Amino acid sequence: MALLCYNKGCGEKFDPDKNKDDSCLFHPGVPIFHDALKGWSCCKKRTTDFSEFLSIKGCTRGRHNDVKPQEPLRPEVSSDKSEMKPASDREIIYQGPKSVEALQKERPR
Repeated sequence: MALLCYNKGCGEKFDPDKNKDDSCLFHPGVPIFHDALKGWSCCKKRTTDFSEFLSIKGCTRGRHNDVKPQEPLRPEVSSDKSEMKPASDREIIYQGPKSVEALQKERPR
């Protein structure tokens, strides 16, 4: 029975009985998206096209992995505004920077 490999950059189906130490070509690093460039932390190759990023060949050989990675934890989103209040009942007032005119009036001559 063929299993799906969950190593990043592989995604091939493999036979567990024929899974050798160099069967899989994958990326051990994490994907990097910086400005318009996309790539892997383990490789130096970068591209601007997402399709090209997905087709970057792996840089490390190893065994295929049939264990699906855990979904990253996502913060709970709530539309209840009562939860957004500060922990204390004290009111906090934020003040922006003063204008040039206000600073000139306050400055001693």
